[in-house]
Amino acid sequence: MMSYNPCAVIPVYRHGKTLPAVCERLEYYGLPIIVVDDGNEADTREDINQVHKRFTSVEIVQHAKNQGKGGAVRSGILHADALGYSHAFQIDADGQHDLEQIPFFLEQAKLRGDGSIICGHPVYDESVPSSRKTGRKITNMWVHIETLSTDIVDAMCGFRVYPVKQTAKVLRHVCIGLRMTFDIEILVRLYWKGVSFVFFPLKVIYPEGGISNFRMVKDNIAISAMHTKLFIGMIVRLPFLLFRSYERRRKGV
Repeated sequence: MMSYNPCAVIPVYRHGKTLPAVCERLEYYGLPIIVVDDGNEADTREDINQVHKRFTSVEIVQHAKNQGKGGAVRSGILHADALGYSHAFQIDADGQHDLEQIPFFLEQAKLRGDGSIICGHPVYDESVPSSRKTGRKITNMWVHIETLSTDIVDAMCGFRVYPVKQTAKVLRHVCIGLRMTFDIEILVRLYWKGVSFVFFPLKVIYPEGGISNFRMVKDNIAISAMHTKLFIGMIVRLPFLLFRSYERRRKGV
């Protein structure tokens, strides 16, 4: 088993003002940070440059054009693999997640070696829009169908620790959506590859005046198309998934 050597990957698009607080907390916990500048305008790019100057642990990966959150995370994980990191802690730059949980998630990744994904299961306060909660329930229902399991408790929370080698291998061999479908699709495809999942509750807020990059119509259409593709992929893998489910029941897992 490779040595435990984690880093953080932060996709950034239009969240330059909230980025410093996230980086400050990550550096406090001793994590090297890969910030992916996803084709930002000049003002956000300057915010990122200031973060780079302020924090010695920050390295910048830059996209000339915006690719979407998934494209940014993909670049960050592949860069982490090239640098020899064992785990990549995906954290959003918008300040929604409880950053005090960082050391706990890192410890859980270390305890489980390099084979499991450690994911956040969001616990919301009253700030969450009802439409987001409904959409999340629908997506998670489809993910349970696509994996023939309930192992993936939540497929949309962007607070997770990936095993780098396994994830980079999938990213190099499968064309995964580069925008808001990424967080969902990568988990389903890693499940199909036999990767295990561990979920822990995570407090999530929607700050007043926060910037959302979710495009209500376009991204919902893209998510629907993705679920269609994954459902077809599930049918193709049905014998494997049924056998995996049978083996788990037989072993009482």
